[in-house]
Amino acid sequence: MTRTRRAAASAAAGALLWGTLGPVAALIGPGDRVAAGGIRLAIGALVLFAVAKGRPLRSRWTRADLGPLVGGAVGIAGFQVAYFGAIGSAGVAVSTAVGIGLSPVFTGLWTAVKNRRRPGAGWSVGTATAVGGLCLLAFANGAGTTFSLAGLGLSVLAAAFFSGQAVSIQALTARHGDATALTGILALGALLMAPVIAVTATGNLLTPQGVSGVAYLGVVTTGMSYWLFARGIRHIGAAAAVTITLLEPAAAAVIAAVALHEQLTAGQWAGIVMIGAAITITGRTAKAPEADACGGPAEAEELVTPGHGQG
Repeated sequence: MTRTRRAAASAAAGALLWGTLGPVAALIGPGDRVAAGGIRLAIGALVLFAVAKGRPLRSRWTRADLGPLVGGAVGIAGFQVAYFGAIGSAGVAVSTAVGIGLSPVFTGLWTAVKNRRRPGAGWSVGTATAVGGLCLLAFANGAGTTFSLAGLGLSVLAAAFFSGQAVSIQALTARHGDATALTGILALGALLMAPVIAVTATGNLLTPQGVSGVAYLGVVTTGMSYWLFARGIRHIGAAAAVTITLLEPAAAAVIAAVALHEQLTAGQWAGIVMIGAAITITGRTAKAPEADACGGPAEAEELVTPGHGQG
C-alpha cells in the first residue's frame, strides 16, 4: 500500500471513529452537549500530549505557528457551537447536509486560493459524489425537514469552521509532529470554550453515564480520531482528507441501523454506497500536499503508528 493510500485509510479510520459520536452523545442531555464538546477537547489534548511524550512543551513554537494554531483552535471550537446550534434550529438532516456537506467544498476552495491552482479532477468527482450521497442519506428518509434561516446560516458557518481547522492542521503539521500540533490546537480550543462550558454545563455530566460518555468522546472521538485525521491530512492534503470524512455520517447511519435497529430507506442505502465510492475515488487520486516535501520536525512522530501510540 502506498503512502497516500495509507494516509487516506487513516483519514477514513478517523471518520469512522467520529461516526460513533452521535450514538454516544445521545447518552448526554441536549443542554449539556455543547459543554461536553468543550470538555472532550481538553481530554483529547491530554491524550495527544501523552502520545507526543511531552514534545509540545519542548517544541520550538515560532511566530509562523501562531496563525494556524489560532485558526485551528477557532475552527475546532466554533464548529461545535455552530453545528449544535444549527441542529437545534434546523434539525439534524439540514445541519448535516449543509454543515458537513459544504466542508470539503470550502476546503477545496481555500486550498485552491492558497496554492493558486484548482483541485484535481479526482477530488472534484469524489467530492460531488460524496455530497450527493450525503444529501440522499440526509433527506431520503421520507420525513419532512425543518427550514430555518438561522439554522441554515449556522450550518454554513459550521462548514467554514470545519474546513478552516483542516487547513490549519495541514499548515501546523508541516512543521510539527501530528500529536504535537494537535495538542496545541485542542488545548487552545478547549480554553476558548471554557466560558461556554461554565455557562452551559450541568450536574448531569457528573453522573456515571455522563462521565463515561464524555470520557469516550474525549479519548476516542477527539484524541484518536483527530490524530488519524491529521496523519491523513499531512500526506494527502486537507481537501482530500475532508472529503473522506464524509464517511462519518454514513458510518453513524449504519451503526444506528445495526445497533439501534433504525430503519434506513433504499435511498439512504444508495447514499451510503455513493459516499463509499467517493472515498475510494478520492483515496486513489489524492496527491501529497506541497508542504509535505519540507519534512522537518513533523517527521519525528511519523514512527509512531496508530496501533501502538495509545498504549
